[in-house]
Amino acid sequence: MKTIFLIVLLCASLLGQPGRAEAPWQQHGKLEVSSNGHAIQHADGTALLWIGDTAWGMFQQLTREEIDQYLDHRQRLGFTVIQSVAFWYPHGGGMRSGPHNAANAYGHRPFSGGEDSPNTAEPLVVEGGSPDAPNDYWDHADYVIRAIKQRNMYLALLPCWGRAYVTPQFGGAHQEFTESEAKSYGEFLGKRYQREPHIVWVLGGDAKAQYQGYGSDGYAEYDKRAVFRAMAEGIAHGVTGQRLSWNRAHPAWKQVFMTYHPDGDFLDNSSKWFHEDAWLSANGVEVWSEVEQVYPTMLRDYELQRPIKPSLFLEGSYEFGSYRRECGWVTPLKTRRQIYHTFFAGGAGHTYGAGPIWAMRGNGGDYNCGYTWQQSLDFPGAAQFAGVAKKFLLEHGWPQWIPEGRMVAGAGQGESLKAAVTAASGQLALVYFSNNSHAKITNTLGKAAVARWFDPRDGAEQPAGRFEPNEARGMFPPERWEDAVLILRAE
Repeated sequence: MKTIFLIVLLCASLLGQPGRAEAPWQQHGKLEVSSNGHAIQHADGTALLWIGDTAWGMFQQLTREEIDQYLDHRQRLGFTVIQSVAFWYPHGGGMRSGPHNAANAYGHRPFSGGEDSPNTAEPLVVEGGSPDAPNDYWDHADYVIRAIKQRNMYLALLPCWGRAYVTPQFGGAHQEFTESEAKSYGEFLGKRYQREPHIVWVLGGDAKAQYQGYGSDGYAEYDKRAVFRAMAEGIAHGVTGQRLSWNRAHPAWKQVFMTYHPDGDFLDNSSKWFHEDAWLSANGVEVWSEVEQVYPTMLRDYELQRPIKPSLFLEGSYEFGSYRRECGWVTPLKTRRQIYHTFFAGGAGHTYGAGPIWAMRGNGGDYNCGYTWQQSLDFPGAAQFAGVAKKFLLEHGWPQWIPEGRMVAGAGQGESLKAAVTAASGQLALVYFSNNSHAKITNTLGKAAVARWFDPRDGAEQPAGRFEPNEARGMFPPERWEDAVLILRAE
């Protein structure tokens, strides 16, 4: 009897430890597109709330101990997705960019070949190592993937930084992947990680898949769509064992959830090049410094038909980034505007980033502003997203939100846009006030509703009166609030 008691006590202790709870993929099954096409859900219908953080340089820059420090912090805050790159091109942090076959923190290079001339068809794998005692680059990659899994988070995994290795967009870049090499590398990754249920595959890497000569970016026209499509086919073959074609529907494509991370031109997102491709499960968006473009860009993807696909906000303006302005130009308020505009435009998920964290190296340059990545972990926007906004989204049933254009008169525009949604149930309406200014709000629920104000900074709430059916009324957020959400709940 005493032995049984000790076993029960031990099991209870283990279950109570962080990271010991049953993982979402164990509880709810693999990821898929929801029945309405706009959200990501598990096999049992439970929605995935994509609360992402940007850690581009993690695989290459950090030691095992630093990886644990970073992931423990992000897990505690409430992030559900970590976004990183298996084969990253080192840049940022005020340090020199490159080389193309850069070693990781343990001195291991990802591919055979020279320091700046990787043979991407030959990942450099040495027998005898392990994630805890790596003797090659991919042992350490295994550690990253295992560490994220142990914390019950998803990994949005980019096979490579396409801007430097596929497209000619990066200064000093030279193409490292032909179609054949991309397919071979994709197959290597897919086969190596085929049993990892927490991986979402993200092709691209700040990459414009096709350039048609508009603008003045300084490079000639090109079309690299075939390279990324070959990589998708390679990943799928590695995971499923089947030869799939990028332009042919097949049930096996559902075993590999994929999206695409574009570059910062908000007019050129994955939907421009790949929307109808069989491999693309969800579209990906980046707006870089154009905070004012988040809502219209996400809404354009939401409104796409044939087929309807979820859209993920994968990169925007990093908190405390400067973007050739003063350090700290991207304030917590600008960070929150990106978050709420994403979901109020029907987005399936949002990835946050901090200027000094994404590169995970150095403390200089436009993005770091004198901070190390460790010092930046507690920037306000991270907690306001992974804590306050996450709780709000969960409590207010975000997968059933429908963008609503009739509720707000005097909505403003750009970064100051006031955006509204209604719930599919018809019992809830929400208006995001991106600043403290007046707007006329109409109760479109068709029934009386009780109103409350919600503060995105800390989750505080206060009463806002009552609306009769179809009543229109001028509304101001509470005094000294920077932004607010007006909640109308049907009686």
